[in-house]
Amino acid sequence: MNRNNQQKHPGERILFKTRPMFIPALEPALFKLVILLLILFFFTTLIGYAAVLQGKIIYLTTFPFVEWFTYGLILIVALLFLSILWSFLSWKSTCYILTDKRVIIKSGIISKKNIYMHYNKIQDIIVSQGIVQRITSSGDIQIYGGHDRTTLFLKNTQKPKEIENRINQKIAGNNEEYNKNFIEGQKFNRRYGI
Repeated sequence: MNRNNQQKHPGERILFKTRPMFIPALEPALFKLVILLLILFFFTTLIGYAAVLQGKIIYLTTFPFVEWFTYGLILIVALLFLSILWSFLSWKSTCYILTDKRVIIKSGIISKKNIYMHYNKIQDIIVSQGIVQRITSSGDIQIYGGHDRTTLFLKNTQKPKEIENRINQKIAGNNEEYNKNFIEGQKFNRRYGI
């Protein structure tokens, strides 16, 4: 596994290229967007309540409560907007690539990062799906390497079982041999009731 910014190997072919699914990857950003829209919709109402509150506590303090409350709301709106924008740009800049030699993750908004693992270094693959991921046919894939306990994490990938099968095919060697063994394994399982 290498974290350096390197190009394709000579003669390397891209077999599959994707990015994380939009809705599962941006689920927290969508929640922030709903909060942002609610704050913007009720902005004047919230300022009105702050004015009423200031009118009731005016005899206790000379603190300009409405002014500072307005600044606070504007700051919250700006931070929510920047957070949503950052989430979108992070999603847009992430790419998962399967070549005939390795699995590559490209990511980064400001600083670009390429992480890859050759198929002969892969020891184990775990595919997991949450509720939203099952609805959108996406999932997370963890790829464990045998050297230095390295791990690649492909979040919210489209059709994770298909990607897992492609990786297993490349690990097993050539595709025809893998398919032949898979079909023979199915025959064995049917014959012996496994």
